[in-house]
Amino acid sequence: MIEIERLTKRYGNSTVVDGVTMRVEEGSIAVVVGTSGAGKSTLLRMINRLIEPTSGRVLIDGQDTMSVPEDELRHRIGYVIQGYGLFPHRTVAENIATVPRLLGWNRKRIADRVEELLDLYQLDPAEFANKYPHELSGGQQQRVGVARALAARPALLLMDEPFGALDPVIRAKAQDDLLAIQRRLGTTIVLVTHDMEEAFHLGDRIAVMDQARLLQYAPPAELLTRPAEAFVERLVGSAERPFRLLSLSTVRDATEPGPASGEPIEASANLREALSRLVWCGRDALPVAGADGAVMGRVSIDGILRFGRPSR
Repeated sequence: MIEIERLTKRYGNSTVVDGVTMRVEEGSIAVVVGTSGAGKSTLLRMINRLIEPTSGRVLIDGQDTMSVPEDELRHRIGYVIQGYGLFPHRTVAENIATVPRLLGWNRKRIADRVEELLDLYQLDPAEFANKYPHELSGGQQQRVGVARALAARPALLLMDEPFGALDPVIRAKAQDDLLAIQRRLGTTIVLVTHDMEEAFHLGDRIAVMDQARLLQYAPPAELLTRPAEAFVERLVGSAERPFRLLSLSTVRDATEPGPASGEPIEASANLREALSRLVWCGRDALPVAGADGAVMGRVSIDGILRFGRPSR
């Protein structure tokens, strides 16, 4: 879907992004993390040419973005920023309709798409379509911002700290909403964040940047078990690594044969949740149930802890 080749941005003698090369597969979520000033947002904005690269190139579906007119390129790419960037004097429906109107969609098609997106985000059109941004909560504004970015059905969505202004509870819900809708629509997403928990929750692959360079680009489990540099190891947190590994594996992965007493735990639950449950109820093992409710084995504390060892 996206191929970034030796992408570089310089301002005078200052290099902001230094020769970054990475590939984002279609239908996946790539998360870019790193310290402040590492070049994360600049890298993101070079994908849709809000910032022009000094050298290197970006290919989307094999097409060099420099060969596409800027307006056309940006209409094909959804873009969400922290604070959502909603137009304060336009209603929710008018905000969502922004790009479809620029593309010349007819009135009925726009109205149908606005209603579809409001339903998708569980915002009743009758209640929310004619509200203004100041009448919405932070979580509702965030959903409208993403809905607006998806209005013209872009295959690619760029997100720059989209959940940074939300409180922790709403932020977790917004992340889960994004995952559910991404799976439903198959949208390719590149998301910038400074929050490692968010990166591990959302990312199929995580790009770690520091001082303008890309240090490692890998699936979350690989970052945890085989960090490429000391900086990556510090960023993912050596003390938290075992618990993060447990969050990336499901009970199904650690299911072992044999009986166990107690209320079954779902095979789809992650191992961190399972360990908490075992400790809470004071058991060494619990039965594991599949999607059909049938018991398929058991999960034990010893079996879970084997998954949390970095040597794995």
